[in-house]
Amino acid sequence: MAITLDGTNGVTTPSLTADTTTLVVDETNNRVGVGTATPLNELDVNGSIRISQDGGVIGNGDEKIKFDETGQTIQFQTADTERMRIDSTGNLLVGTTDSDPSNNGASGAEGVSIKDGNTIRLARSGGGCIIANRMDSDGDIINFRKNGSAVGSIQAEQGVSINVNSGQDGSLSRAGTIKFRWGDVAFYPNVDNSYDLGLNVRRFDDIYATNGTIQTSDRNEKQDIEELSEAEQRVAVAAKALLRKFRWKSAVAEKGDDARIHFGIIAQDLQAAFEAEGLDAGRYAMFISSTWWETQTDVPAVEEELDEEGNVVVEAKEAYTRTDTYHTAEEAPEGATERTRLGVRYPELLAFIIGAL
Repeated sequence: MAITLDGTNGVTTPSLTADTTTLVVDETNNRVGVGTATPLNELDVNGSIRISQDGGVIGNGDEKIKFDETGQTIQFQTADTERMRIDSTGNLLVGTTDSDPSNNGASGAEGVSIKDGNTIRLARSGGGCIIANRMDSDGDIINFRKNGSAVGSIQAEQGVSINVNSGQDGSLSRAGTIKFRWGDVAFYPNVDNSYDLGLNVRRFDDIYATNGTIQTSDRNEKQDIEELSEAEQRVAVAAKALLRKFRWKSAVAEKGDDARIHFGIIAQDLQAAFEAEGLDAGRYAMFISSTWWETQTDVPAVEEELDEEGNVVVEAKEAYTRTDTYHTAEEAPEGATERTRLGVRYPELLAFIIGAL
């Protein structure tokens, strides 16, 4: 049996038929329908529910939305446990009742808050606070913007990570292995005598320092200690005469006649001096020869894209040619160009020349 209350033309008396159904009590299925003649649940409302400022609950069993008695907090619960709330100041809190879990050391403050409608703050005990998963190629994971323009990013690139501990020391890792560390007084490699600063194709320009570099010279770490041979002495004397003044091509291209004059040796001349005495320059650490492979890729221009509010979503970029480098012939793709650059370790070269004086 169904009892229908009909609001047509102001009539509120019970009726079994109506043009507009406002309330149905289904005695057979123990259901009540509001705005529907066929309620599917114990209470089926086809429309909105209004709850007074004294509080109330919307939900089924242990899963519900709860309004407190003063109307200051909306709570969302599952399994009779609060999962999220909106507090009286408009803060959205997930897994916490603390509006600023990032500023509370207590484990009970774990969770995430969107505080004051514009700041995300979070805390977690015994695990990572933010986990971001880029599904495809290496590239941006987090983008930073100022006034809608990109100012920086954190990228995924071959498993590189930065770690900082509570003592303000930190480390740089790759593929889960720590490569470099820093502390109060030094930045240093994690493994002794294993890493270089710079590459043959990624060089530093100038190094500013209060003191010169320090090289290990302990007798206990050396072997095959000998005086220079006669042939080596002749190369050293020849090298002294090979010192030249010069200007860098890159500096002249940038500064023109203002490019400064440098003084040193031409690596090819030093190599030839060794060869003239039947010696291989590559056997001596003062002489360096580095080889790598390059490919050139034309990257098209990117037009600026804005969102509906006028913020920059994609920053405009001009077309350019990207140079990719490979350290071995095996990893270089077909068609890559082989490059070689010669170099000199001047402390060893000068010690070599002085040894023949």
